[in-house]
Amino acid sequence: MSRFALQNWKHMDYIGVEVENPPLISYLAQAKEECSFMPLTSLELLKQHGNKVKRLREGNLKELNTVKPTNSSGHQALSTAGIMKLARAQLFVLNSQKADVLSSVASCIGAQSALGSEFSEDSGLAILLQAAAENVVNQQYVYSRKLLNKCNHFSSKSGYPAQRIVHYFAEALREKIDQECGMVASLEDLEGETRRPIDEKLALVSLQPGMMASQQENPFSLVSQFTAIGSIRATVATARRVHLINFGLDNGSHWTLIMQDFAAQYNYPIELLKITAVGTSKQMMEETVKWLSAFADSISLPFTFNIVVSDLKDLKEDMFKLEADEVVAVYLDRRLWTLLAWPNYLEALIAVISKLKPRVMVVKEMEASTNNPIFLERFHEALIFFSGMFESIKDCMDNHIFYRKLTEEVYCRNMIRNIITAEGKERVHRHERVAFWRTLFAKFGFVETALSQSSFRRASMFLKRSALYSSFTIYMDGKCLILGWKRTPFISVSAWKFQYDSE
Repeated sequence: MSRFALQNWKHMDYIGVEVENPPLISYLAQAKEECSFMPLTSLELLKQHGNKVKRLREGNLKELNTVKPTNSSGHQALSTAGIMKLARAQLFVLNSQKADVLSSVASCIGAQSALGSEFSEDSGLAILLQAAAENVVNQQYVYSRKLLNKCNHFSSKSGYPAQRIVHYFAEALREKIDQECGMVASLEDLEGETRRPIDEKLALVSLQPGMMASQQENPFSLVSQFTAIGSIRATVATARRVHLINFGLDNGSHWTLIMQDFAAQYNYPIELLKITAVGTSKQMMEETVKWLSAFADSISLPFTFNIVVSDLKDLKEDMFKLEADEVVAVYLDRRLWTLLAWPNYLEALIAVISKLKPRVMVVKEMEASTNNPIFLERFHEALIFFSGMFESIKDCMDNHIFYRKLTEEVYCRNMIRNIITAEGKERVHRHERVAFWRTLFAKFGFVETALSQSSFRRASMFLKRSALYSSFTIYMDGKCLILGWKRTPFISVSAWKFQYDSE
């Protein structure tokens, strides 16, 4: 957590106990009206662009890459995800006309790119990429390779967000073709780079300095953390002994928010704050213990820290050292998706958590549906999700180019590759939307509860102060907070109470 964030958190008024029917932030309601997250189907997109589509159906293919919405300042109005959706609709038109995509689109890209038309080139690339994916499904591998070769010629991992997206998705599709044709993967990709196994944990450690440095430019983490942690704080506000269980500790800086509030609390002085971290890196958690303990000493907070070194699938209730007089709260920060490939392990974990009888369980997950067993549906879902992600990374990490490249070229690249090329248990990168989690949690006695409005107001203040405020989208799905970028949802934050506690 940045020093700026901590200072502002400390200086804002805190409402520890929730008031009845708290007022909803006006700008949130406005954002919900103006920026609907409902996914657009190809037919809906065709309706939106009725006049253009009519001319396309009449055979005027020259207009395919001249659809170029702009705003008053002359800049591109469509987001990268919007370009991908529109391209899917345009591909639908071409397919309905039984047109040759390669000859119809590729020539337009070359002609338009000479004129410096960024949108035209990106739109054409998006059409070629999605046509290649359709041809892979139909086992038209020769034609798909031709489409991907054209994608490779015009895309780049150092270009605009759409060009970078096409670069990585085309790379993954080529590997999928190699697998399905029984070909041994080449030791070098098209750029001549030797392929090496990617150590994601090592990559994430390398990314930490950049992520922390870019935090003030990227309010996503602040908004989600303030809402999540603040909701836990509000739920345990009057407890004397609090046990926070954190699945996935990262650097632990988010807990300093609660620690400061507990230290300044006089009406209900806390007797002990216990944090239990669950993870596989003992060294990283021990380093976190040291500085959080030092922080607790500096603010005179009674504090203790436990470490549980274990995979999520191997957790048992007796590992948490629960005491009868403590109030338990659980925080799951983008960890549940790691077990989606193993439903039995996922359900076993939720069963263990339910036995802990937490006062509240706060869950933060990626809001996407890349767990679809149908390849083409999974491909399109991932394409939209990462299109939004790449654009937000570019804008939010503009002052940290090295870490932006590291995020895309290592972490995102590996996720895209796994989603596109792997099947069965090997496809470990899977995500689900909040509706899935609602169904799962209900099976184990968890009921959804409202997030802390006071904490949400705090978080919203940071969002409104951001220079990128107009690009962020935020709305409520029932009681769940959804954060996104230019209509593309990214993160869900939800709070749950165990049924036993609410009776």
